Amino acid sequence: MFIRFDLENKPKVEQAADGGLQVTVLDHILGLPVVLRPDLLTLASAVVPNPTEELGELFKVSRNAEGFFNEAHAKLRPVDFASDGIFLAGLAHYPKPIDESIAQAKAAAGRAATFLAQDMVQVGGVVAVVDPEKCAVCLTCVRTCPFNVPVIDYKVDAAYIDPAKCQGCGVCVSECPGKAIQLKHFTDSQILAQELALAAG
Repeated sequence: MFIRFDLENKPKVEQAADGGLQVTVLDHILGLPVVLRPDLLTLASAVVPNPTEELGELFKVSRNAEGFFNEAHAKLRPVDFASDGIFLAGLAHYPKPIDESIAQAKAAAGRAATFLAQDMVQVGGVVAVVDPEKCAVCLTCVRTCPFNVPVIDYKVDAAYIDPAKCQGCGVCVSECPGKAIQLKHFTDSQILAQELALAAG
């Protein structure tokens, strides 16, 4: 039996006339007090998350208003973060009993094992590439990438984007002032050709 109450009308715990416990709570639907005579009264302590701001920013994972981490999708990817290769389990997600934490930990380990069991991991073809001849090392791509993928390769004095880490969002491509970065399969010439085909058709 669940009874909802507000902070202005908290439950009152008293000793009954016969020496037992008596809990009085105002039912917000009925508008009347409900008196309960429990054999045992247990108070649930709050579960407060550890400070996760720095960790969340480091791995680029989202948190809710309470400070717990958010999964990528509650139904389709319950132990995955939005960032690939990072998994979630236990009280970092939300307060839960130990059996649910163990089940979620097993699910996260299973998801990680699917990656570790492969001899080779294939990534998507939509990745950004840098033309070193056009790159002016202005650091615009380094500052604007939401996934912190671009780095400066001082051997060639140009930016470098690891295709295994690139998420294909295209932010660096749109922000590059020298047009030194192209998004594979979405180059300027390909988009222009598509626009011309749509205009002609």
